[in-house]
Amino acid sequence: MTKKLVVFDIDGTLITNDHQLLDETAEAIKRLQNNGHMVMVATGRSYPIAKSVLDEAGITHSILSNGAVAFAENKQIYSNPLDKESMLKLIEVSDEHQIDLVFNGLMETKLRNKDFHPETKLAMESFGQALPDIDVSFHEKEDVYQIVALLSEEKMSAYNDKFPEFRFVRWHEYGVDVLPENGSKAETLKVVAKQYGFNREDIIAFGDGNNDMEMIQYAGIGVAMGNGRDELKEVSDFVTLTNNDGGICHALREFKLI
Repeated sequence: MTKKLVVFDIDGTLITNDHQLLDETAEAIKRLQNNGHMVMVATGRSYPIAKSVLDEAGITHSILSNGAVAFAENKQIYSNPLDKESMLKLIEVSDEHQIDLVFNGLMETKLRNKDFHPETKLAMESFGQALPDIDVSFHEKEDVYQIVALLSEEKMSAYNDKFPEFRFVRWHEYGVDVLPENGSKAETLKVVAKQYGFNREDIIAFGDGNNDMEMIQYAGIGVAMGNGRDELKEVSDFVTLTNNDGGICHALREFKLI
């Protein structure tokens, strides 16, 4: 069998809505690895927020912060931090409009705002995590690979047409990921695939959200979860069951990988 690069988003995909890794999913990952396939996570989460899932699943390859960072065997192999000058402008605009920000560094995630809005807590806790510690000057000391801006769609006018160097990808009613314009899970997946000798047709990717769109379209087989967005299902090669109903194992069996 040709060795595959199998890539999973985390939230809404690899884990359930209750933030649990199903036993059958954990067993499937082991079987994939034992059969020589490379198993990887591609998530919007930063390393500290993804680590517990990676450890539980036994996955040591990861694309984090929506493609801004990549690790293989827990060693960093790729980075694409935000441009510092543009980031300072975005921070200035965010402060002016009272928009809370979370900074994703390489190994730390920090909240900028001491007096944060209730919606910020709601969004950050939506994937089972406590609010990050506060550090208003984190961006002055460390490279920032992704910013999470906490705002509703109605407030996006604060950013519109001001930051062509950034992409804004919504993942929650009050949460938007700020990425380099040239960055995505798919772009970093291309780098990983080339480095490890995988052809595009040998990549199978699973996802559920807007930030999975390019990855699902790029992969040889793009799998949308049953709970995924309709737009993602439309561009996928296969729609599986939901994350709560064993969707990963259902698709892996369909493609005879387990």
